[in-house]
Amino acid sequence: MAADPEFPSLNPYASIATKISPYRVDPVNLREETEYILPFGTDGKRSGSERLMWATGSSYITGVLAGSSWGVIEGIRRSPGQSTKLRANSVLNSIGRRGPLVANNIAVIALMYRIIDMSVVKARSGTDDVYNQIGSGALTGMLFRCTAGPRAIAVAGTLGLVVAAGAIAANPILKL
Repeated sequence: MAADPEFPSLNPYASIATKISPYRVDPVNLREETEYILPFGTDGKRSGSERLMWATGSSYITGVLAGSSWGVIEGIRRSPGQSTKLRANSVLNSIGRRGPLVANNIAVIALMYRIIDMSVVKARSGTDDVYNQIGSGALTGMLFRCTAGPRAIAVAGTLGLVVAAGAIAANPILKL
């Protein structure tokens, strides 16, 4: 629709609208390579900070899904023979109770694992191998349950070691 010279546009930017069109893209600014939030490290992997944030965030989302699933099952089991409204209320209460609990625990474990892993790599002068990851898994389990006594520390350390070794074994299969 052409502007009528008798009635000027109320848009104060009308005279320069063609110069600053949001649809014009300068091809010099387009890059072919993949961009990441933080720069790559010297070994071609994502930096430790970026891996830390990814692991924590994805673990939290996984924990929300797992905790919510647990809450749905718990809510249905707690309300046999109830009306639909009471059953729905029970399910929602259980989801609200279990979802954040599991999500926070899993995210804290992922955060601790990544911090311990980065610290071990730094302590070993940048050597990043499977021994770091397995050791970090064991230390994470031990630190997570350190207030529960020596038996719980040993069990959690063993569980962390087994989970880390399983993740290393599954990594080539899942291509993570």
